[in-house]
Amino acid sequence: MNDDERDRLVAELLERPQERELILRDVELNDRERVELDGIVETADALWLAAQGAPALEDDPVAAMLGLLPDRECRLDSAALSRVRKRARLSVSDVAARLDERGWQFDKSDVFRWETRTAADVSPAVVQAIADIFGASVDDLISAPSTASLPDQVGAVRAHPLFEQLVTRWSQARRVSRAVAAATLESRMLATVHRGEHPDTEQLLRSLDALVASVEQADRG
Repeated sequence: MNDDERDRLVAELLERPQERELILRDVELNDRERVELDGIVETADALWLAAQGAPALEDDPVAAMLGLLPDRECRLDSAALSRVRKRARLSVSDVAARLDERGWQFDKSDVFRWETRTAADVSPAVVQAIADIFGASVDDLISAPSTASLPDQVGAVRAHPLFEQLVTRWSQARRVSRAVAAATLESRMLATVHRGEHPDTEQLLRSLDALVASVEQADRG
């Protein structure tokens, strides 16, 4: 399967989500392409859920790809949140109200907890929303990322020059910061590794490229 055929397949999966199994049954794939099959299907799922506007906040790869799960690479920093909020002259109640306007159901006690105790449960998508409310950069609100405890395969991809290009493309296609984009792509890789699969660096990069390309195509459409 060449790139054009892959793109057409992803487009068809997006257009006919209820017929995905039937579509994939008729597609001939070699062993290498079978490795990428799960990524393509999960991509279709993620984009279908995004189009419905109702992604579930659950511990699954789809939620991870949408930036809806907490991620250590985009972790809200309590002190930074307090500092940037005060600079924006907003109260914790103001922040909670503006998050609610954007569809995030938090109250002032949540925001207060994020500043005074822990913000480890705040997802990249919420961090992006908070940054937008403040008119600030996501980088102003998060702790410095670390790759020290990442699985070897994921760490190798993050160190690969192509990963930075994928982060840039995802950031532009989803209109999020690079920090949120990197965290989302990392979550996609971790979901693959945690399922017990053992893809190498090139396979992970190809899977991420398929994911990013499909989002770009949907954005252009």
